[in-house]
Amino acid sequence: MWGLCGLLLLSRPLAAGDKVDVIHLRNGDRLTCEIKKLDRSMLTISTDPLGGATVHWGEIVRLESPRNFDITLGTGEHYYGSMLPAAPGEMIVALEGGGMATLMLADVIGLVPIGSSFWSRIDGNVDSGFSYAQANNETHLTLNAAAAYRGPKYEFNTSLATQITTREDAERLKRNDVSLSGRRIFSDHWYTIAWNQYQQNQELSLDLRVIGGGGVGRDLVHTSRRLWSTYGGLVYSHEQFSGEPAAQSLEAAVGGQLDFFTPSKYDFKITNNVVSYFNLSRKRVRLEMQNSWRQEFLKDFYWSLNSFDSFDGDPPDEQKHNDFGVSFTLGWKF
Repeated sequence: MWGLCGLLLLSRPLAAGDKVDVIHLRNGDRLTCEIKKLDRSMLTISTDPLGGATVHWGEIVRLESPRNFDITLGTGEHYYGSMLPAAPGEMIVALEGGGMATLMLADVIGLVPIGSSFWSRIDGNVDSGFSYAQANNETHLTLNAAAAYRGPKYEFNTSLATQITTREDAERLKRNDVSLSGRRIFSDHWYTIAWNQYQQNQELSLDLRVIGGGGVGRDLVHTSRRLWSTYGGLVYSHEQFSGEPAAQSLEAAVGGQLDFFTPSKYDFKITNNVVSYFNLSRKRVRLEMQNSWRQEFLKDFYWSLNSFDSFDGDPPDEQKHNDFGVSFTLGWKF
């Protein structure tokens, strides 16, 4: 949670820039604007009459700008330069070092003005949900929040997930998960990764788990429609279960990410994250999985269907092996 707050507090609003960029839409409209960034099929722009706005990448047929941009392709290549008038579906880049490059818009997955501020490179969201059942006066409260900074070579993510369950005939149950991660991106979709995680799950009698480690990963697929990635490494784990002595261990970690997002006008995102931990000192396997389907229904507002699964192959005696949950939330993205 502190990492999420720190990332937001360190950021500063982007000063208004000149509206010298031009985008041509599939329906024939032409917009003069300031391009902020392209990420996951969404182009963020600023216009004088509309203020901030987002346009699906699939609706754009041509871009022009005298400013220099960092342009990323699905192959992992980067091009640096301004954008000249081009045929529909293409982008002609006047390279900073001289020369021209003709790119296909369908191959472009990232676009950021060179020299843009820290704030302009941040994406984030926050959503919450609540449910109530009259039987036993049972309530469920869910809160999720995340922020991500994406640059040409580095990417930082922080997230918070909280679920609280109360009922009149039982004690309150809390599940909290705070994670921080950073990546150093290399050529050919390779990257190094470091992550830190804090967990609490009273359903599994877990008072605290702290994880810290790192490894190497690779994006197997990264296009304007999907991101499939896998990584592996080593982590140090500190655990405290209720009524049990604290334990420390070294674990091998293997993780994966399967994200799908639309390039069309219907804005939805499906994200799937799974990490398996293998204890190197005893026969124990743990699995952490998170999934969500997020659908925008109003500008910057969305609904989300979320699920999680926590599995422990060798918990303390008489404790549960598994905890699973589903929630429906409403949220806002920035």
